Amino acid sequence: MTREELEALFLAHLPAIEKIIAVLSRRQGMSSDAAEEFSSWATTRLIEKDYAILAKFRGEAKITTYLTVVLSMLLREYRVHELGRWRNSSEAKRNGDLGIRLETLVNRDGMTISEAGERLRTSGQTTLSDAKLAELVRKFPQRTPLRPVTSLEPPTTAESPDRADAALETKEHEAESAAAKRALAHALATLSEEDRLIVRFHFMETMTVAQIARALGLDQKPLYRRLERILLALRAQLEQAGISAGRIRGLADDPR
Repeated sequence: MTREELEALFLAHLPAIEKIIAVLSRRQGMSSDAAEEFSSWATTRLIEKDYAILAKFRGEAKITTYLTVVLSMLLREYRVHELGRWRNSSEAKRNGDLGIRLETLVNRDGMTISEAGERLRTSGQTTLSDAKLAELVRKFPQRTPLRPVTSLEPPTTAESPDRADAALETKEHEAESAAAKRALAHALATLSEEDRLIVRFHFMETMTVAQIARALGLDQKPLYRRLERILLALRAQLEQAGISAGRIRGLADDPR
């Protein structure tokens, strides 16, 4: 399919995409804010690289089935990106779905027993009291909750304090970051005021496309394509200024 056909396919099935995302988020027991963040992230992934994910659809199943599979995979990817790679303990698995979910909420997400209990009872996954859930949690191996990964760049290894060039490398890194941010500021200045607002809302305020559309009084569907065009234009300018793709991904977290 052509790019225009893929865009039309995306827009035509946007309501189905949003419905599937809502169902997946509800099954995961995600809060409304977390679900909205995932929705924004997932829809952005679907339009990346000229709708490359949709281009892989071969019509061997219903488009909604394909989207359900794709979005389920994206949700797993998103959880890994946000919270790190996680594996439940054998003890949790011995207690079935409840044990797995309870350990995930408490030992991975850092919830209290009462918070996890409320989440599980609200979603219909258990009727056990907090006291009973606490008995289960005491059987799980205790691990430090994973911290969310907020940077798209790979983590760097801490430098040994006795390395003579550590200070120099730090200064070089700071200089590179400053140059990248100056280039980004210059690129943003070439945009219209409304386009700059869209970028600011999306990245600095972490607003979803739907929220941006409401805030600016714009139609939601064309805004996906508009956001993609803005990002492509910014990327082209940054690459022309000598900013690497890795540095561009890093700036996406803090485009100030």
